[in-house]
Amino acid sequence: MVSADLIAYLLPLAAKLSGYPVIDAAQLPPIRSLPAAEISREICPGDASGCNGMVAIFDTDRYQILIRDNLDLDNPADNSFLLHELVHVLQFKAKGDDIFADCPTTMRTETEAYRVQNTYLGLEGQFLRVGDALAFMTCAGKQDTFFTRDVMIEPAFKK
Repeated sequence: MVSADLIAYLLPLAAKLSGYPVIDAAQLPPIRSLPAAEISREICPGDASGCNGMVAIFDTDRYQILIRDNLDLDNPADNSFLLHELVHVLQFKAKGDDIFADCPTTMRTETEAYRVQNTYLGLEGQFLRVGDALAFMTCAGKQDTFFTRDVMIEPAFKK
């Protein structure tokens, strides 16, 4: 369960660091805390192994945020993944489904969210940085060459 206090802290911070307008907490999607295997089954039903290591995701189709149930949300390194997803919610509220319209747009969307997440980690005195895989991804002129799930995985040292 995500506390109202944590949302009250992270939501305005996500807006401030991203530049998107803040929304009322009542407009947030439900946040579901699930075991990793269940997140994989829900997000990658055809091939759950394709989502191995996923920590959190904003599911725009079902308007929900899924986060791993083993995250310590009192720890900034862990709650930064929720902050990342809150940025996606703000992006979605501002731009709609277009935030994941195609590969280049998805990469820009993810880059913004990772920038906010890494800024937050720095402000919290954390050395962890996430999203480095984006630097090595290309769209190759095809929409289906990049998937958000490919980069929203936990750092190797947390496995």
